[in-house]
Amino acid sequence: MKAGVVSRTDIPDAVPVTKRVVELLREHGVDVLVETDTSMALNMNEDAVDLSDLEADFVITIGGDGTILRTAMDMKNPGTPLIGVNMGRRGFLSEVRKEEVEQAIHRVMAKDYFIEDCMKLSSRCLDADEEFPDSLNEVLVSSSLPSKMLVTRLSVDGEQITEIQADGALVSTPTGSTAYNLSAGGAVLAPTVDAMILTAICPYSYFRSITLPSKTRVSMELLKPRADALAIIDGKVYTALKPLSTIEVYASRHRARFIRFKPFYARLRSRLAHLQSQ
Repeated sequence: MKAGVVSRTDIPDAVPVTKRVVELLREHGVDVLVETDTSMALNMNEDAVDLSDLEADFVITIGGDGTILRTAMDMKNPGTPLIGVNMGRRGFLSEVRKEEVEQAIHRVMAKDYFIEDCMKLSSRCLDADEEFPDSLNEVLVSSSLPSKMLVTRLSVDGEQITEIQADGALVSTPTGSTAYNLSAGGAVLAPTVDAMILTAICPYSYFRSITLPSKTRVSMELLKPRADALAIIDGKVYTALKPLSTIEVYASRHRARFIRFKPFYARLRSRLAHLQSQ
């Protein structure tokens, strides 16, 4: 059995946790492949593998949601099961806390878990004939200037819904429904719901959000002739958009898979409690 390990390297506390993860995996007879930047931080260069070349039976990430999103976007096989160790920051996608690492690895080795299968989104700019990386959370079209609103035509399967004046619009997966989408007023979807959500960001209109079937194709067309914008994929990939560009979003043929020990609603309860305490 092979396991990949990916960690944040800018958090001092993450280094000892990551070393412990590697030790525990090896104690169970698992071959460990360490992502390149992580291996440099751990002085394990002999085990270094670029994330785009990493092939394993599962991958453990140490960090937060950002680490998981980066791993899901860049790893070689999009369907490799992921399990996240949360280092105390926002970690809704993470399954275990750092103090639960030993128990979690024992459960993985005993196959005492279930797999959560998650939708991803593909997207492209029609005018530039440019495809973006698949997203696990959302595809966002946003104004490039905080003080400037966009005028955007929203269409579903070629049928116009409305034109909005807003800071932007996003299409979210069920996984991403508890992220930016939730902050923007969109609905929360359980991972088993086969759907996507189209949500306006701070709109100057009555339109807020709509839940759509997963087979839908959503287009967001910029209507201002002198308004630049950005396409932002999972908060990781930023692409400048020219005025009058159109972004099309649809379900990817790839799926993300997570190793889970507890149900979605337990994680949701924790997430909502965290938001209410802020």
